[in-house]
Amino acid sequence: MVNARHNDPLSVILQESTNLIGTTLEQMEWAESEIDAAIARHPDRGDLLYHGFGLLVPTHDLMATGFVSRSHYRELLDRLATGQDTRPGTAAEVACACAEASLAAPLSSTAAGLYFRMWESAFPDKPPITDRGQHYEALEGSSIGALEVTSRRTLAREDRVVGDISCTGVHHGEAVPCTFATTARPSNPAGQHLAARQPAPAQNSNPAPAFASERPRAPSARARTCELEQPGIRSAFLLRGSNLAGVAGCYRKGGLWCER
Repeated sequence: MVNARHNDPLSVILQESTNLIGTTLEQMEWAESEIDAAIARHPDRGDLLYHGFGLLVPTHDLMATGFVSRSHYRELLDRLATGQDTRPGTAAEVACACAEASLAAPLSSTAAGLYFRMWESAFPDKPPITDRGQHYEALEGSSIGALEVTSRRTLAREDRVVGDISCTGVHHGEAVPCTFATTARPSNPAGQHLAARQPAPAQNSNPAPAFASERPRAPSARARTCELEQPGIRSAFLLRGSNLAGVAGCYRKGGLWCER
């Protein structure tokens, strides 16, 4: 690791670049590991899952942590294997959004219940955030469910789909009888991707806020591509910055935080 000298811009840039590359390589390895595990769960969809690598893009800074990224990847791969829409937010993405919103302002009861639900859904092998989750579900279950739908829709990424696939018949340097080896074919031969049958959100619209924190902001466009050459690892990996635009929104009324 490079130690940046105080007030030395070049050293700071070098350290940030070194950290980014290290984190990116780890995330790529986690992605490949989750693809292998998904193929073991869905062996009849192995070729499609191999070519689903492009879906596995971290969308939040907290995904620099292994178990967060892995949960995000796992849900997307299982959706892909079972023909579900891969665009809506994952449980890990919603949990990350809740975590970030909770640092800006107190969460409403419904939003807190959503946070607890998404944590347990995304990270079942981790200790729960609270032992009161069942009480939130009993009191706010239907509201939490509606907020989950809104949050997943708000965090959806329209470009997170597998389109036509073209394969040379070589996976990780080895010749394989890939289903997509001869010509480009739709990723879902049974009827294209499920996303094609679902209405897309209106363009240039500001989605409704999902839970308490602050007013919606304009979407962030920051994204960067890190081109890497590493034997056995895919050569391009897109890292996108976190953006909670439209997810958070609330106002204070009578000393209480209320959802808009």
